[in-house]
Amino acid sequence: MAFLSGFVKSGLSLLGKDSSGFPYSLGDKVEFYDHPFWSLHHGRKKEDNSRVSVFVFDCNKHRDKIQMARNAFKRLRTLRHPDLLKYLDGAENDQAIMFVTDPVEPLSNQLGQNPDQNLILWGLYKIANAIKFLNNDCSLVHGNIRTNTIFTTRAGEWKLGGLELLSSMKEESPMILTFGGLVPDAQKYTPPEVKQSSWSSVKDLPTTAVDSYQLGCLIYEVYNRRFDSSDQLVHQTGSIPAPMIPLYKSLLQPSPRTRGDADAFLDEGMRSRKNAVFAVDFIRVNLFLENISIKDQGEKEAFFRKLDSVVAQFPNEFAMYKILPELVNAFEFGSGGAKALNAIMKIGEHLPDDEFDKVLVTPILRMFASPDRAIRVSLLENMPKFIDHIPDKVVCAQIFPHVATGFTDTVPILREQTIKAILLLVPKLSERIINYDLLKYLAKLQMDPEPGIRTNTTICLGKMAKNLNESTRKKVLLPAFTRSLRDGFHHARIAALMALNATAEYYDPEECAQRVVPAVSCVLLDKEKPVRIQAFKTITSFMKRLEEEADAMPDSALEPPSAPKVNTSPTTETSSTGSNPSTPGVSMFGGATRGLTDWAVSSITRLGTPNGEIEPQMTLTPESKYINNGNSRPSSIALSDRLTLEDTTSFDGWDNGEEDVAPNDNLLDTNDGWEPFEAPQEPIKAEPISSIIPATNNASSISSFGSTNKPTRGSMKLGQSQPPSLAQVLDDSSYTPPSSKASVPQSAASNGNQADRKAELERKREERRQVTLVWGGKDKDNH
Repeated sequence: MAFLSGFVKSGLSLLGKDSSGFPYSLGDKVEFYDHPFWSLHHGRKKEDNSRVSVFVFDCNKHRDKIQMARNAFKRLRTLRHPDLLKYLDGAENDQAIMFVTDPVEPLSNQLGQNPDQNLILWGLYKIANAIKFLNNDCSLVHGNIRTNTIFTTRAGEWKLGGLELLSSMKEESPMILTFGGLVPDAQKYTPPEVKQSSWSSVKDLPTTAVDSYQLGCLIYEVYNRRFDSSDQLVHQTGSIPAPMIPLYKSLLQPSPRTRGDADAFLDEGMRSRKNAVFAVDFIRVNLFLENISIKDQGEKEAFFRKLDSVVAQFPNEFAMYKILPELVNAFEFGSGGAKALNAIMKIGEHLPDDEFDKVLVTPILRMFASPDRAIRVSLLENMPKFIDHIPDKVVCAQIFPHVATGFTDTVPILREQTIKAILLLVPKLSERIINYDLLKYLAKLQMDPEPGIRTNTTICLGKMAKNLNESTRKKVLLPAFTRSLRDGFHHARIAALMALNATAEYYDPEECAQRVVPAVSCVLLDKEKPVRIQAFKTITSFMKRLEEEADAMPDSALEPPSAPKVNTSPTTETSSTGSNPSTPGVSMFGGATRGLTDWAVSSITRLGTPNGEIEPQMTLTPESKYINNGNSRPSSIALSDRLTLEDTTSFDGWDNGEEDVAPNDNLLDTNDGWEPFEAPQEPIKAEPISSIIPATNNASSISSFGSTNKPTRGSMKLGQSQPPSLAQVLDDSSYTPPSSKASVPQSAASNGNQADRKAELERKREERRQVTLVWGGKDKDNH
């Protein structure tokens, strides 16, 4: 404790229980409370550390005032009224008298800060109401109404204290008759009839006479800060509001019998058309809240509609600590309903965090379990104003289970508000809830019959994508958004396009190219212009990303070819000259002779066309194909046939090549833009190898490569210096010139008979075998 006077310590020790047993701790003294015999201290309740105020009277120092202090202590304990100081606890002994109240400050502190006029008006109303209660309901005379006996709460609301003289005229010795002149500034506040005689005359006056006159003095002092004499009260009104002046003067009437009282002051101030000084929104709101439990539902709805428009005009402190608790009670216990929550949240925004948690969080959590749909919708609408004050664990355990029931509610507005509010809960939810429970609800809502709900579901999913784990994003986002692109409601399609654009970072380039771009392209020509505009924006964004990805890719996925290795070993040189022809498994066009055949192939490609280019019908096969000619080692197929056929050793490949398209296939119908399939009229004939590979002793054959005319089999004659052609070497019966009508293309074109084609193919294979055998023998002879 920062401050404890000696008499306080001694007082606590002499109360019959030590100071440690007293449930309140004493704090600093309020220095600006200037009272002759009471001291005011800040205090704390030990149980919850809540704030209180402690009034302390030192019996040793003010022995002549002990009876008044004890009277105040007794009256405060026995009287309960909203406009009197609220007694919490107290203690009394011969050393000290103490009592604890709600935290208050002297009225002089508020008046010195130029308070809001609504606060002053409401304060006068409350003091008048307290006086009315004492005079009319309790038949008690206060006799000590002035600024230093009035205190203000944290909200700025006035409370009446100073009960030292409070007494009933029916008592044997009323306190006011004996000690009326001993209170501070008694002479200034004494009514004229008492000044003319004594305080003992109060017994013969009306119960309201003294307090009504002092209420008039208080009005003047509040608006003008001070006065010095009773003449000043009568002849000067100062800053008192004009509507209040008639009421003020009635309270100061010289005759106690005609003097107005607190009851008339309140009644005229509320109802009189001319003097309705209390008929303002600020006072009406407070009075309605204090009596809201007895109001009907229609009055409540009209009140809360008006409250939303005027609550922002009220002083912040008053709204937070006076109006807000009343609204919370009305909201929580049913008299206010959902309408009260809007005003609660407006006021609650100004509360400190600790006060917000203390005052609002608990009632809000309880209201989430309410079956009232109006309350649930109001909670969802106002969620942005309070969700940050609720811990994550509480959200997962107490709020989400109740909110999730809105996803399946039969009322569309509740489903829609639930979707909107869930985005505020997602950052506070656990990973399991987000990636399982929540997505399960959203999947159903994406097929909701209400188009607005489907649209908001897509927007919600796009915004919460960052909270999903990676595997869930890959499974959920693209299917959900592409589904929405097919929605009949064009706003849903726009939402899907915007969601795709917003979540682009979560898609791989392959997904963008294979799934996103094709899906978006479907709505580029949508019937609705806003959809088309958004579609072009979205696809442009993705195409730009794909372009950047493509620019960063290598030119080719194939590895660059390695440089050929040059082998100068004796074995390689011997093989390349053909001096070891008996080596098993080595063909003329494989192994050691690969360099020669590569050169021959490059020459043939130049001879294929006049410009030296390969004709489209030629197909070079890089591998050497082998067939068995009956010898112990395989021999190679003629190079000329390798240029014509893709695979000469596969019979099925040929059949497939000839029979892939049936004669009556519907692809032949020229009406659909397809041309009929036709076999070539004359196949490409390979030249004899002897005319291509020059002999070492025949220079004339080399000059034939310069000719651009393609030689034919019939162009070679006996006796010439060139090597004999294949037709001259073969037997006449085994060779058929190109002009023969038995050729495969002519036969196929003439009758299309399948059996004849197969027979012709078999004949051609036999012809190639013969050519190969002869060329193999000649090779041996020449080398």
